[in-house]
Amino acid sequence: MSEIPYVKLLDALELHQNILHAEKQAISARDLDTIEELLIQKDETLNMVLSAKRELSGNYPEHITSRIDSVISLQRCNTQNFKKLHIQDGLNKPQTPEISNLFSRVKRAYS
Repeated sequence: MSEIPYVKLLDALELHQNILHAEKQAISARDLDTIEELLIQKDETLNMVLSAKRELSGNYPEHITSRIDSVISLQRCNTQNFKKLHIQDGLNKPQTPEISNLFSRVKRAYS
């Protein structure tokens, strides 16, 4: 099967996956400012993925389905890690109003 119809989708998936990997690192580093920036980028790349998907039929080759599953799995992992971070930080640290507001905004993105 020709790759040409799927190039835009594969490119968007790769870009989105790269953002998810950066997000995973930011969550591990507890870098809320970076997480917030990445959420904006993630929305943009997700829109690119959805746009590319609309141009294709739903019958994707196995390697595309596998890439989509990988992206979904990474997102699920990031959500779980963020929830763990939120629980740990909520128990361990008193928060300033600025950090609390930022954490609340980021938390909404993972709820």
